[in-house]
Amino acid sequence: MRALIVFFLGACAAAPSAPKTVAAAPPQLHRDQTRYFSIWLGGARVGTATEVERWSARGVRLERTEVMRFMRGESEVEMITLIAIDADPALVPHRVLWTETAGRVSRSAEIHEEGGAWHGMLDTPLAPHAIPAELVPLLVRRDGHFAGTVFLPARNFVSGRGHIDPVTPGRLVAQLALDSGALAEATIDQASDGMPARVVDGEGVIALRITREVAFEGFSAVDLVAATAVPIGGIHPRHGHHLTLTGDLALPALPGQAAIASGAGFGIELGAHLPGTLPKKTAGPDRAAEIRQLVSNVRARITPDLGATQLLARDADIATAGDCTTFALAYASLATRRGIPTRVVTGLRVDGDRLVRHRWAVSWTGRAWIAVDAAFGAVPAGGDLIGLAIHDADDAGLVAGEAALTHIHAAQW
Repeated sequence: MRALIVFFLGACAAAPSAPKTVAAAPPQLHRDQTRYFSIWLGGARVGTATEVERWSARGVRLERTEVMRFMRGESEVEMITLIAIDADPALVPHRVLWTETAGRVSRSAEIHEEGGAWHGMLDTPLAPHAIPAELVPLLVRRDGHFAGTVFLPARNFVSGRGHIDPVTPGRLVAQLALDSGALAEATIDQASDGMPARVVDGEGVIALRITREVAFEGFSAVDLVAATAVPIGGIHPRHGHHLTLTGDLALPALPGQAAIASGAGFGIELGAHLPGTLPKKTAGPDRAAEIRQLVSNVRARITPDLGATQLLARDADIATAGDCTTFALAYASLATRRGIPTRVVTGLRVDGDRLVRHRWAVSWTGRAWIAVDAAFGAVPAGGDLIGLAIHDADDAGLVAGEAALTHIHAAQW
């Protein structure tokens, strides 16, 4: 499953809503700057970001290049993301370009602002005067705080509302409430120039300001699956899966899982036979056999490959290789076109003595909701799946689901 790599406010933090009044006097230009950051996850370095800020009488050009390198299983993955933003001297943006390259695959999108509205390669309209997240640190440097609407260029321009506020001298807290309702958070320590020196997001991704020399030092690629896994403590039971989870949890009532009484945390029972309590749809013929055939079709088309390019939701119909997200989105697309009510689930899968991040789906058979794990060909699925969020099969839903992954702190048999 794709990782939610949140750096700065770039994919996980805050925003402005109303445009600011532009002063009549020419604004003072900032000096040109280049900043470097190392990106860490699970105690290991996974990437480097370079941010170039260039000023002129026309305003600022901000370019952020992020190079992520890690292992997914036996595959080494390198992803290069460029986000370029043009803004006027008052930091009102008017053009955003996003480019991502992974292996031989490259994709890009560009939008521009006209009359307060954003136009271009957008699946859903952006709110007027919405701000690209990468521009937010410059606004915080100028104003000391921030509030309003922000969008994430590298996540198909998903948007939300948030705020960044000082809590102590030199420290800020950022929160982004996605339009789906999910909440992402980050803590920011400022350097003497007012820009971030250290950022820690709710998923444990850490960005540290570094020198140019350190930025270009080599580092060994780490297994991203292992780095994001949650160890399971205690002794594995002989029969069934009964887990106790700790964290800020509100588990949805999905098929395959049920809450149980527990004094030590949030108890959960897992099993394919558990029906859940999702709202029932209109009763009809049993389509379970049709669902199994759709899963078979997806598995025939898509080759499991943790090193494949991370897809956007709109790419699901043409994907031929990918991870669990690819399988879940491809199946959901087929099922929805066949009129089978289906939603995607983001959560965790029991993998030996750890929980690893995973995605699957739930579908209405005409008689009941069942879990469908196309990546493993399981219909119905369950017994090894813990759903943390149920959402639509689109990019906003994926971001919201990833935010829910940050709430698990520990697991115990």
